[in-house]
Amino acid sequence: MADPPKAATKASTSLAKNLSSRNFDPEKFANSISAHSDGDKDLQENRARVQALGEETAQILKKQVYHNYQLFIDTAKEISYLEGEMFQLNHILTEQKNLMEVMTTIFTTKGQTESSHEDDNKKKLADKEHEQRKVMSALVGKIEGSNNILEMPGRYLVHDGDVVELDTDSFNPIGKIHMFLFNDCVMVTTWASTRRGNAVAGKYKFQLVWEIDTLAMVNARDVGRKKIPARTVKNAFKVLIFPDSRMFQCESAKEKREWLEIVDATKRKHLSEKEKKKELMSATSPNPLSPSRTTNPFTEFETELTEAVNIDSHSQATPEKVAVLHDERLSADWLHEMPEDLDVFIAQRNFEQAVNLILESKTYLSNISDCPLKTDFEQKLINRRQQLVEVLSRELRSSPDRSLRGGPRVIRRPVVLLIQLEESTKACHLFLNNRTSAVAFAVRQLRTEGSLPLYISKLCKVFFNNLEETAREFQLSFKETSGCYSSFVVWAQEELTSFVDTFSQQVFGRNADVTEVAECVQNAEAHCEKLHCLGLDLDFLLNNLLLPHIQAAIGDHKQKIIDATKLRNSEETWRPTNMVTPQATDKMIDEMTVLGLKSFMDYCYDSCFIRLTGSTLAFSKAILTHVDSAMKMLLPELQKPVLDGIAEVVLLYTDFTSGCLRCETERQDKAKLIRENARFLAESLLPLVEQKIQKKIRQSPKKLIEVRQSFLKEVTG
Repeated sequence: MADPPKAATKASTSLAKNLSSRNFDPEKFANSISAHSDGDKDLQENRARVQALGEETAQILKKQVYHNYQLFIDTAKEISYLEGEMFQLNHILTEQKNLMEVMTTIFTTKGQTESSHEDDNKKKLADKEHEQRKVMSALVGKIEGSNNILEMPGRYLVHDGDVVELDTDSFNPIGKIHMFLFNDCVMVTTWASTRRGNAVAGKYKFQLVWEIDTLAMVNARDVGRKKIPARTVKNAFKVLIFPDSRMFQCESAKEKREWLEIVDATKRKHLSEKEKKKELMSATSPNPLSPSRTTNPFTEFETELTEAVNIDSHSQATPEKVAVLHDERLSADWLHEMPEDLDVFIAQRNFEQAVNLILESKTYLSNISDCPLKTDFEQKLINRRQQLVEVLSRELRSSPDRSLRGGPRVIRRPVVLLIQLEESTKACHLFLNNRTSAVAFAVRQLRTEGSLPLYISKLCKVFFNNLEETAREFQLSFKETSGCYSSFVVWAQEELTSFVDTFSQQVFGRNADVTEVAECVQNAEAHCEKLHCLGLDLDFLLNNLLLPHIQAAIGDHKQKIIDATKLRNSEETWRPTNMVTPQATDKMIDEMTVLGLKSFMDYCYDSCFIRLTGSTLAFSKAILTHVDSAMKMLLPELQKPVLDGIAEVVLLYTDFTSGCLRCETERQDKAKLIRENARFLAESLLPLVEQKIQKKIRQSPKKLIEVRQSFLKEVTG
């Protein structure tokens, strides 16, 4: 006969194959079992086999899930990460599509047939300028820090592409950059990166810009392996800018050829346009002795004004009116170069020179009579001033890639420059916002580890030190702008409110010991008092914000003492306390001495015994700890409820002791012990409590004194 376990295993395997087959039919399976069964016993056996197979399958599934649990988690993380990457890729592709559509529209318009009619030509020119403006507007959002460069009137995109910058000596790659060729300059940008350091497609960061008439782009011969075995340099070109040169490499020879040809053609066109302007200015100048400049953008405008004066000279023209239309002081070379100089200063981050030039130009123009040319200069000056204000504002705005560890001195430069530009309100607002981010950053760097008082000490030090630094820097930067001090006071109030929220969550929200709570509150008050030397008194605001939390903490601790005292009173047996060992006795003496009971040693005898009960000892430690903590946190608004609470706790225990003394008439030794505990309360403990309170509030606690005197009369009487 076959072995029964083996037969059962074989039957289970056969049943599993039958149930897992593709052509399995439940009805046929049930009918076949019914047909081959002799009775209920066979049906129950088949049912048991099916149930056993189900349990076995469930166990196998559980084991598979357990073994592959980490794989499930990793797969879910990868799917989530892939979903985020796909969303970002979709966003990038959408932006690229929009940009390509705009650029395709520009290049397709070049192939259109030119119309012979003047109106059609003007319309095409307007459409072309419109498309160019659309491209420039799109680039403003793509290139960080290039607003003032891309918003120059008359500037448009000609060509762009990716290149790799090479070291001119070793030919090693320095980094991948993206170059933009405009009709009058070349811009060099780098790829913008995310927080992880990955490059973002279609996003660039501005590096520098070269005027096209100050550079030369020349071919760089290919370098083979014989000269430099480790590096083969092909498809490279050099950009010569006196006195330096930089080398770039393209992906193919076609791209390099396009760059060289397009830059050369664009440079020739730009120089030709400048030459035409120069000739036109020379031909139409009313005074051949007056200086003419090829870079003067106002030549045509001055010519039109001169012609208008000549045409009207037979009617009402006078020398005074001509002088009004064109003041000789407006022909100063530095004034005509002022817009370009400001663009260069802003691009090179020479903000001080830019501010000085703006103020000098504003003062110079204010002394000149109104005329169209002066208005044009003033408008350009206003535009450059707005650009400079925006750049300085960005310097003050906090960003993830800008460190906030430098303190308020780092942002003094843009603040002072904004004040010089008469933007004191904006400077104050941005300065305070920057300091808010700095304080929040410093608080977030703290680790909530170790003891609570240690963490709160670090928190108070970080917050109030930052507040002090901000106050000092504010006084230095805005000392001549008194109207901004109210904003600083409001800011300090908001920051202190935020600090108290964080402080309260850590101190009052975790059921900390009342002694630790008192130490933390005292630490915060001590740091706040240090601001008095700067004329900043925030004590009242801090106390007002902490008042409900302190009141709740003292009230909760008082109630805990009352509940514990009632419980111990119900279990009191009135026996001396046995500390078991002399070491334990010495430890108790030290604890009571620290709390202020200097005469506690007089109640000890036989090295291990104390003539006070356990309830009396526990009550003494609890009430002294409560008084010490309450006095550290005491506020004027809490003086009456705190003193009433202390009197309530004392009265509870004195009434209990008096009642026990009156009821004990049988055992003299027990009555003597009760009386000794009562005298300890009335002559040692309660006077110490009164002394601690009087030291804090500068007056005697009358209610507590009345309770003690009444209790003392009853005990000694």
